[in-house]
Amino acid sequence: MVRETGQDGGGVARWWALGWISLTQLMMVVDGTVMNIAVPSAQHDLSLSDVQRQWVITVYVLAFGSMLLLGGRVSDLIGRRRALLIGLVGFTLASIGGGLAVSAEMLIAARAVQGVFGALVTPSALALLSVTFPEGSDRVRAFGVFGTIMGAGSGIGVLLGGAITDSWGWRWALLINVPIALTAGVGLVLSLTADARGRGRIDIIGGTLSAVGLTALTLGLTTAESSGWDAPLTIGLLVGGLAVLVGFVIRQRTAAHPLMPLSLFAERLRSAAFTAMLAWGVAILPAFLFLSVYLQQIAGLSPLLTGLSFLPYTAAILVTVRAVRLALRLVAPRVFLAVGLALIAAGLLVLTRLEPDTSYVTHVLPIFVLLGVGTGCVQPAANSAATHRAGPASGVAGAVASTSQQVGSSLGLALLGTIAATTTAASASSAPGVDASYATLDGFHAAALTGAVILAVAAFGVFLLAGRSTPDRSPSNRRDPT
Repeated sequence: MVRETGQDGGGVARWWALGWISLTQLMMVVDGTVMNIAVPSAQHDLSLSDVQRQWVITVYVLAFGSMLLLGGRVSDLIGRRRALLIGLVGFTLASIGGGLAVSAEMLIAARAVQGVFGALVTPSALALLSVTFPEGSDRVRAFGVFGTIMGAGSGIGVLLGGAITDSWGWRWALLINVPIALTAGVGLVLSLTADARGRGRIDIIGGTLSAVGLTALTLGLTTAESSGWDAPLTIGLLVGGLAVLVGFVIRQRTAAHPLMPLSLFAERLRSAAFTAMLAWGVAILPAFLFLSVYLQQIAGLSPLLTGLSFLPYTAAILVTVRAVRLALRLVAPRVFLAVGLALIAAGLLVLTRLEPDTSYVTHVLPIFVLLGVGTGCVQPAANSAATHRAGPASGVAGAVASTSQQVGSSLGLALLGTIAATTTAASASSAPGVDASYATLDGFHAAALTGAVILAVAAFGVFLLAGRSTPDRSPSNRRDPT
């Protein structure tokens, strides 16, 4: 897999490969949040409605999450390096299309295509990292570096989005992917050799059921904003989406080559990890979107200052992740899963106290710290628990954990975004002539409260579901060289 270089054989080249793989995956993570800062400017430029503004974010994570398992299977069959490069090309072309968008429809379509090709890049990158560092202390070090970069990715995204939007405009939040992807692609070609194609078949039926079910469910949650929760269209989409997802589960029980082997859920701790990642996804991206709109459109900060305002979130993650990795040798993962979700719920409760003139230090900063510490608790514990006793299925288990996060994000954006929009509309109509900022914040408060309740219930459920799980004392977690 790794090209040999000099006397060190593949040693030097594989660390270069780690850098290019990390850069590639960082671009995927960053792209999930970079538009949170840029989308208010895009909304003004393209005259997006609030629902369209939400879909610019939602459609990316929806396409990414619904296609991730299928993308992993495709990469196994056609070769991971080949799949990664194809994904990079498609992602780059979609980024160009989004950056040159002249309408809401064009921008949303480009974001959807980004998500589809991103779902091919991510499992390929993770698989390449795994085979490049198959065992030993180098594997621990490589995954530690990779995990730290990924943990900080969402914070980097909002900071980068603010700096780019402030300097060059929102379009460059998408176009900046072009030179990054080209550089990473060249680096990957030079540092990795082509791997063999795999065997087996792609579960097209399962992949289609998964994508259709999640899309219908998300559309149903979004449609409730304009049609109402009791509208036939809303109910039809929600019921239909759930029915199709039930069909997906049945298909996974009977398929010869399932995308998501149901045996993975037999381990209670692993099921708790998937649940925690799903709940985490429900909260984080909606919170980012609400805070970005608040800081720019209500508090009046520039995109750059808004991006800088998110830095405490990234710092909190970096500090917490390192501490949790060490503590996982002594403390059961379920403790960090539950505590992390509870902290995120607390951050959402603080968000319900935001007013147009509240102080950043006393109100906004605590939100970022709580969200960051909560994320720093959940992610390493979930990654550890997801692969707990998974053996040869560790790669699939990691993919399911990532899918849970992305699905949670798409459903969370749809649900909490719809609650925010409907509450804002009701508040504005009940008090005409009042500053629109108060109506907007009423919507954010209602959505954040709903999210806090969901996270609190999830924290309690995860703690019970995981049972008396033991600390992870496997060799890969006995030391943390990062």
